[in-house]
Amino acid sequence: MRLELFDLIDDSVKLLELNNPSYQYVEGAIKGCFEHLLEDYMDYVVGFSSRIKSIGSLKEKMIRNKYYLQFSTGEEVLNFLPDLIGLTVECRFISDENRIYQAIRHHFSFVEDQEYAQCMLYPDLCLNLAMPQPQLQRNGFTIYRIDGYYLFNGRKVNFELQIKSMVHSFWSEIEHQVVYKNTQYVMFDSFMKDILASIRDNLDVVDHQLEIVYTQILNQNKDKDIGMSERGFKMFMAKSISDLYAIKMIESIGFTTDFKKCSAVLSQYIYIKDFVQSDQPQQKMVEYFEHFNLLKISDLDFTEPITLEKEFIHYDPFCDVLGRYWQSIINIDFEWHVFFVMLFAIQPGNNIQDFTMFVEVLKSLIVNRFWYEKKFTALDNVSAQTIRDDLLRCVAEAMVEVGKVEIIHEDRLLQIMELFHEEIDRLDEMLESLEEYQLQRKDILTHLKHKICALFY
Repeated sequence: MRLELFDLIDDSVKLLELNNPSYQYVEGAIKGCFEHLLEDYMDYVVGFSSRIKSIGSLKEKMIRNKYYLQFSTGEEVLNFLPDLIGLTVECRFISDENRIYQAIRHHFSFVEDQEYAQCMLYPDLCLNLAMPQPQLQRNGFTIYRIDGYYLFNGRKVNFELQIKSMVHSFWSEIEHQVVYKNTQYVMFDSFMKDILASIRDNLDVVDHQLEIVYTQILNQNKDKDIGMSERGFKMFMAKSISDLYAIKMIESIGFTTDFKKCSAVLSQYIYIKDFVQSDQPQQKMVEYFEHFNLLKISDLDFTEPITLEKEFIHYDPFCDVLGRYWQSIINIDFEWHVFFVMLFAIQPGNNIQDFTMFVEVLKSLIVNRFWYEKKFTALDNVSAQTIRDDLLRCVAEAMVEVGKVEIIHEDRLLQIMELFHEEIDRLDEMLESLEEYQLQRKDILTHLKHKICALFY
């Protein structure tokens, strides 16, 4: 005599086989619905896969979840079974999972007094969007898993929607085939959990790396003139400068420091100086490529003092203040010394010319000349220029007060530029005469200098 639970299992299996044609139709309908709903997101979606619960899987789930204690008929079992049909939306990367989930939510609206949200395009399609996502699994990892049902001939057919990146899909197969189907691992439960968690963490890293590669490939494909674009030129220059710096620092003093942001500044400087104004940018890139190869086999000594051919003097107040400061500490502050060693190495002219050009280009990154010359034009020319020069000098003095090489990093220059523009726009509206400015001069300059210095502390 058999246990009663097997009678329930047999009844459920027979009903599953009997309704299989209907389930196949619903499976295709659900898949078609989501393919249409996500047609604008096919750049992120790799594919759709679906399945109807197999007989073996149904038996295993009924025993594992003790359905025989909850239900008395096969119909009750199949009506309750949340993953009678399974649909998986596979996307490229982990970061895409939430993007796909939010896109799906956008097509559903909640019906009053009902737990499930109804699809606005396909009213027979419903999802339980009240479930928190992503769901926490028994293995401790998360997954986007949503219960749903499809109305077919007036009856609800349950399905489970999963959203998985390629890495998560791969991991699911690993767990299913290697872990859950191999009972021998149970005796090593604690040890195996640690190993599997480590593997999973590594897969997350792989996902991130693949996403970077994929994004880079997309960007390159969009650039018809790869290597000759602004972005391509800057990346080439920054990497070349950074690599050269690392090699020569090791050779010269035996260790190296982080020079990536300074490399980016130098690449931006070279781009403005040589790329923008050149009629043959391709030729310029080839020349720099040859120059860097030559520098790699040349001596570059960071322990030797830098010599400028003459004292730095500039008509512009910003350039004069900053340039004089750099000349005074160029062989004292090692960070600045290293920066200018690299600048002079990659520029073929004499040092004072390169030094002057760099200060002028730096100013242009903070202050747009055409924009600035239109400020304070309500005043006479002499008064307006006096105020403009005074404020520029204040910006340079604030940067000198900070003193760190960080003041020329691109992100910091952008912050200084935005702050300066805000303050100038405010003062332009406020000031009506040079006398009014002179009365408030001390407070205005103190305020401006304080705000710039505050960016660095």
